[in-house]
Amino acid sequence: MNYEQLLRETIDEHKHRPVDILGIGDAAGEYHYVDAHINSYVRTVRDVDQLFGGQKSRRILEIGPFLGPAIISLKKLGYDAHALDLPEYQESPRLQALFQRHGIPFAGENLRAHKLPYNDGEFDAVIACEVVEHLNFNPLPLMAEINRVTKDGGYVYIGMPNQTSIGHRVKFLMGKSVHMPISYFFAQLDRNDNMLVAIHWREYTLDETVELIEKMGYQTVSAYRCFDNNNKSSGLKLLLRRAIYSVSTFRPNIVVIGKLKERPKYDFYLTAANT
Repeated sequence: MNYEQLLRETIDEHKHRPVDILGIGDAAGEYHYVDAHINSYVRTVRDVDQLFGGQKSRRILEIGPFLGPAIISLKKLGYDAHALDLPEYQESPRLQALFQRHGIPFAGENLRAHKLPYNDGEFDAVIACEVVEHLNFNPLPLMAEINRVTKDGGYVYIGMPNQTSIGHRVKFLMGKSVHMPISYFFAQLDRNDNMLVAIHWREYTLDETVELIEKMGYQTVSAYRCFDNNNKSSGLKLLLRRAIYSVSTFRPNIVVIGKLKERPKYDFYLTAANT
């Protein structure tokens, strides 16, 4: 299966039918973002497809699909694909039309609600790529919800930045912060900016992510650090990056896949202060 060609065809749809989710004239910026991250989407689709070994009838939910390159590509492969994103995104007529054209049910829910709009055990896999690091609240109730909607023996697939990447280490050595700049706080509250959910509030290490899913009822079946070369480096620069990333803890991204083992019953104390 040529996953790269599949993702390229899916992403190129946005050249002809731009979305501009928030209606602020940023369709070009949206396309640039998904185009720059094509290798990340290729990795996700490849991993999930190989996870099921060709069993295309499986039902898959992607939380936070943005313009949907991964979940739309999985739909094209024959999976029963579903998508969920913020109400502010789900209310976009063009984004609704995009998922409707591909036959993908599209729901909107603020994850702070800690209640996903799905039945118990509804999905064979739940994908959350570039999502967990954006949560500005305790992720455990959400992880419990992901557990609830996952079928017995189903999977959770989490992909996100690696907190121990070489980029972060260099910043620390130079006395700089690894967190988002203060200007991002202003951009997030600017109605004319597309930074609504772009801030990374908490990044994780590979071991932390494994601990997170295992304490929430999953058994780790795969956990790795990766280098997607999303910036399309070539020549000497690419060779240098590959040499640096031969040290796995330096790599910029992590992926953890867990298989549902149990449904732990935590009595979470939820208040306005801790949620």
